Amino acid sequence: MKVDASNWLILKELQQNARIPLSEIAKKVSMSAPAVSERIQKMEDAGIIKGYSAELDMNKLGYNLGVIISIKIRFGQVAAFEKFLQGVPEIQECLKLTGNDCMLMRGYVRNTQHLDELNVRLTEYGELTTSLVLNSIIQERIYDEAF
Repeated sequence: MKVDASNWLILKELQQNARIPLSEIAKKVSMSAPAVSERIQKMEDAGIIKGYSAELDMNKLGYNLGVIISIKIRFGQVAAFEKFLQGVPEIQECLKLTGNDCMLMRGYVRNTQHLDELNVRLTEYGELTTSLVLNSIIQERIYDEAF
């Protein structure tokens, strides 16, 4: 599916607020609400829009430390580690990498004791490097055009 300039504007609005009314998007992109609805449906059908979600404030939920953890997984442990991670709620995202580290994880813990407990569990699979997140420079980039 070709994503034209109007589709990019619609995507920008949905990225900023997935609950924005169609009528408001229509005004912002100078289209009718039915036309916007049709474009959104086509982008959903094409898999460009994969879903809609709520953005959570993890601090307000009691998870005050953001962490980045990289791991060099022991030989033969990758599949077991991937399965293990499915049951680790502290890890929000895990990326498989090239380079020295096998995976990079992003997650949240309540405090340093909680982080230590998490590290103990993860260390069973390999060597960790753990960093605390001080601030997020780009939380989630809003795309409004191709790059």
